[in-house]
Amino acid sequence: MLHLTTVVSRKTPLDGRLEIPESLAERLAATGEPLVVSIASGESPASVEAMACTCAKGAAGDHRHYFLSAEVLRSLPAGANATLFVDTETGRVSVNLSES
Repeated sequence: MLHLTTVVSRKTPLDGRLEIPESLAERLAATGEPLVVSIASGESPASVEAMACTCAKGAAGDHRHYFLSAEVLRSLPAGANATLFVDTETGRVSVNLSES
């Protein structure tokens, strides 16, 4: 079981995508299992998405951002601290919140 704490961005309630590190995106994609995200109010199927970016981050300036995408993530409040508990064997991600 892996865990990661991140802040819910202002965009997550709009698009249902929560940014995750590349290493976690790779591990989730490698499970071979359908991904599921669960929060207190329910659960929904999920996917890992990558987006090319040209912002000034990174040594070369050109990189990708990775997201966990699920309809249930739209209910997360922007600015909250989200702790993800990730079971990489089953593809299940549980999200617990604490307000910042």
